[in-house]
Amino acid sequence: MNKNIRFIFSRYFIYLIQFGNSIFIAKYLGPYFFGIWGFILLVVQYLTQINFGLPYSLNVKLATFEGKSEKRQVEYLGNALLLVFLHSLFILLLAIVVAFLDVPIFHKFNFYPYIYWVVAISILQNLNLVMICAYRVKSSLGLITFYQAAMPLLSLAVCFFWHEYQLLYALIFSQLVSYLLSLIFFLNRTPVKLNFRIRYTIQKDLLKKGMALLLYNASFYFIMIVTRTFVGYYFSVKELGYFSFAVNLAQAVFLALDTISFLVFPKLINRFRNKQGEALYENVEHVRGTYSLVAHLLIFSFMLAFPVILIFLPEYYESYKSFALLSISMALLSGSFGISTLFISFGKELLLGKVALGAFFLNLVLVWVISRSSSAFYALCFAPLFTYLIYSCLLRYFYGVLFLKRNSVRDVIRSLDTRLLVPTLLLTVAIVMDSTAGQVFAYLMVLLLNIKRMKSLLPVIQNLVNNPSLFKI
Repeated sequence: MNKNIRFIFSRYFIYLIQFGNSIFIAKYLGPYFFGIWGFILLVVQYLTQINFGLPYSLNVKLATFEGKSEKRQVEYLGNALLLVFLHSLFILLLAIVVAFLDVPIFHKFNFYPYIYWVVAISILQNLNLVMICAYRVKSSLGLITFYQAAMPLLSLAVCFFWHEYQLLYALIFSQLVSYLLSLIFFLNRTPVKLNFRIRYTIQKDLLKKGMALLLYNASFYFIMIVTRTFVGYYFSVKELGYFSFAVNLAQAVFLALDTISFLVFPKLINRFRNKQGEALYENVEHVRGTYSLVAHLLIFSFMLAFPVILIFLPEYYESYKSFALLSISMALLSGSFGISTLFISFGKELLLGKVALGAFFLNLVLVWVISRSSSAFYALCFAPLFTYLIYSCLLRYFYGVLFLKRNSVRDVIRSLDTRLLVPTLLLTVAIVMDSTAGQVFAYLMVLLLNIKRMKSLLPVIQNLVNNPSLFKI
């Protein structure tokens, strides 16, 4: 078995742990303290997203220089780390200012006792994300597996010794220890040498490409982060706990698919760059179609598993609709995976970022309107669902304009995968209306419309297992 498949299986094992982790943490914290934990994770997400896009730009640069210039890889990694050190000082200064201003919303979630621990976690995570780029491009996956396993394993362990308030502190320290250990190992065994000689032209290049990619990537992260923020502001701590549980569970479901995209992303960038014409577009469509099909099948499968989870966590029944809507919104986004990778391969990051930023502002307006007009916190999940659908259509439109030389809205509509979209939208309506018959009909429809495509996944899986070169640049 090749090392990439071992990595995938290890990630699936970690995925199961993380899935169980979400359940145990939710159970032993309870909805109120889970709401506080959700707010802490929200702040960490903010601090790890405002990182100038350095991990994104470094990943592209290292993949570009792989097999061509080891010296350039060394220079880019060293200067990326120097920029992250400066960013860490900025985060620390920001925390001092926030503590001095005594912002009221942080009191609502009793955040101030944890503020500097959260800063330390964020700094360590940012450094780890940069180091992972080197290991990822070199396909050195052992320590990446350790990094991904350490935090959920430690978090799971502390659940059996502490509950509620004490568990909150234990979870914070478990994250701190896992990220610190990972960074020590990453620095000690780095596959790209460390050299901290300052190169301003390289730093400028990293920041320029990084900000464009940050505009794209962060816009998507902030769509979910801002939605979560509005839930925290307009609703109770307990309702944020329900919503956070739904977010964690939805993200845990997609960890299985993220494993594949994590491995193939730098390879696709390199391969798309070296192809052209019909061969290129056939590859894009194949990647996009396969990824989207698997994403939708995952969502439909795990929607059935939620009632089983409620047997152990009946107090989180209020999370069901949020979980369903958030999961469906992620599935809708999956249809743009191959296209977005193509844009990055051909240096169209800025356009990608502008479209993503437009989607972010659309989501911001929608969550504001919904939060002001609805008393149901799950209703805010319609904002990312609608936003991701619009974003996918816009990306498909620009793909047609730039690469296929088509600029018709009708072409975009024809390109929609109705065999997945129609059952998914039907399932959404059925869940919101609490219609069991509608949900059953949606499941039957997705099976009947996609049975041939589901069978075609088997040779794809066999190819991934038997052909290690698919993961090489």
